[in-house]
Amino acid sequence: MTMDMFSPYYQLAKQLFPHAQIVLDRFHIIQHLSRAMNRVRIQIMNPFDRKSQEYRALKRYWKLLQQDSRKLSHKRFYRPAFRAHLTNQEILHQLLSYSDQLRQHYELYQLLLFHFQEKQTNHFFDLIEENLSAVHPIFQTVCRTFLKDRDKITNALELPYSNAKLEALTISSRSLSATLLDSGTLTTLRNAFSSL
Repeated sequence: MTMDMFSPYYQLAKQLFPHAQIVLDRFHIIQHLSRAMNRVRIQIMNPFDRKSQEYRALKRYWKLLQQDSRKLSHKRFYRPAFRAHLTNQEILHQLLSYSDQLRQHYELYQLLLFHFQEKQTNHFFDLIEENLSAVHPIFQTVCRTFLKDRDKITNALELPYSNAKLEALTISSRSLSATLLDSGTLTTLRNAFSSL
């Protein structure tokens, strides 16, 4: 049974389906990790003066810290924040030079992403256990959650099941209902949902 990372669901699922294995949705696992990285970036960025180069660059190019490092663009563009033509890799290198703590968390984040995407369960959890005491409390919370849900995350990595199609349907139905509610009639809404 696939589900989101919401612990009250676990007990309910076990009560209703006692022999089912719980598989956490991979998207939600990565989302937890990504949000932790972003919150650490904000914690590191905030002590800088708001007008400083460091603060502005960390605020403007935050998505580069979230992105898989293997997918960074090699194209060179003019970057107003740096007043130079730079690649995304060069910007990332500059961002990481602002803080050793940011660099350490970024490297850990990238390794965790890699092991997760390559479905290397043991490496993923070994890395979490090795770094648990050395990381920012925000990361510790996420890591402890992952360790607590180890069996469910292992299932997510080893089994082919996902609720991606259900999530996509939910998102499209929400946006459709919002659009149709704006347009007005209940008949239009009913007809649109019957076409799904």
